[in-house]
Amino acid sequence: MLSPGQFERRVGAVGTVAIVATFAFFGVLGYWSVFRTDLASKPNNPRVLQQFADPGRGSILDREGNVLAESQPDGTRRYTDASVAHAVGYIDARFGSQGAELAFNAHLAGEEAASWEGAFNAEFERQAQQGLDVRLTLDPAIQGAAARALGARKGAVIALDPRNGEVLAMVSVPTYDPGSLTDELQSDPDSPLLNRATQGNYPPGSTFKTVTAASALEHGAIRPDAQVTCPGEIVIDGFPISCSNVPQGVGTYPFSRAYAFSVNAIFAQVGVNLGWQALMETARKFGFESALDFTLDTAPTQVHGADSELSKVLLATTAFGQGELLATPLQMAVVASVVANGGVLARPHLGLAAYDGERRVVAPLESPSERRVLDQGVANTMRDLMVSVVDNGQANGVQIQGVKVAGKTGTAESGQGTSHAWFIAFAPAEDPVIAVAVVVEDGGQGGVVASPIAGQVIQAALAR
Repeated sequence: MLSPGQFERRVGAVGTVAIVATFAFFGVLGYWSVFRTDLASKPNNPRVLQQFADPGRGSILDREGNVLAESQPDGTRRYTDASVAHAVGYIDARFGSQGAELAFNAHLAGEEAASWEGAFNAEFERQAQQGLDVRLTLDPAIQGAAARALGARKGAVIALDPRNGEVLAMVSVPTYDPGSLTDELQSDPDSPLLNRATQGNYPPGSTFKTVTAASALEHGAIRPDAQVTCPGEIVIDGFPISCSNVPQGVGTYPFSRAYAFSVNAIFAQVGVNLGWQALMETARKFGFESALDFTLDTAPTQVHGADSELSKVLLATTAFGQGELLATPLQMAVVASVVANGGVLARPHLGLAAYDGERRVVAPLESPSERRVLDQGVANTMRDLMVSVVDNGQANGVQIQGVKVAGKTGTAESGQGTSHAWFIAFAPAEDPVIAVAVVVEDGGQGGVVASPIAGQVIQAALAR
């Protein structure tokens, strides 16, 4: 029988061992979880490999709950609609991950657990973790209309709800099957893996006149009713810019008409009067010269090259939409959306909510944000100018009986002897529910080719 002293010594020894073991446990745990975080990215990590063939991975749905991507019993992913391939993306052990599959991987893989019980069971009981289903903001009717309207023509269509930044449609052509990735897709000269809506940079043509006009109005360089004159051409530092790009360009008329009929020479002169600093200030507020903050990766846009001489001639050509301008369809949809929303930019986003079965557990999926880009009065004036484009017959493809549509055409020289067809628009003008941007590569005139595509998308939205 132990004496009291011996008993106390044994209890103390056991306690010491327990304390040492505890410190050792947490030390090892800290080492593997803090100092060896590189294991999470090692390709032979079973957890890394498991995510590429996980039958418990959540589904990706449109806003009405239609399945866009889902896991099969063997863990492979099934994709249901090629028109949403660039928005949904893919997850593949060989090619990695893109799109919503990447952006919302934590929810889809179950790393964002629906409950503490689920997290405990996954970590300590080694039970398979069931991922959450992710709903995107895509509207099936609007998405379908955009895909049908663009058809097989190379280009992109993107539609936003200007009130909250939700992406209602995103189409990029050519597209691909996310469930059948091959090396040939990577090397295809048509670049089917490129999301033209968010990463395709094109000269925006006359759609950029919306930025120029907004900047000129905001800085007091012009008024909508100010009389402007073009005798046939305007010469900037020896560089002639013709008014004859449109039949209505020669003569004296209000600036509002120069916008409605897209007179290059008038905008060249307005741009020079405005100056580089003011134009760049406005363009940057719209998001130019950077990659837009968005759910998916976006390409940085530019107003001019990094090493370019900021001459008057470059300023003049930039002001009417050429020069060295490069813009994504998403960027130009944002321009239309800002005007539609009274000068406020609602951050564009693709995630709507995450569900555990029928139970919504994460909403909103992305934190909304907004910032003012234009003064309300300037935005209202730009709305009226954009309405005048459609009312004056420059974009018959978007004229809708009983609905005021605001729009701007663009025909942008591609540098290959052809022109990209552009159109940006929103409707109804007095209370917009959709803003859209369309580009058709080498398509020709924006008012003829791109505006009917936008018209079909707008009609689908108004029919909801």
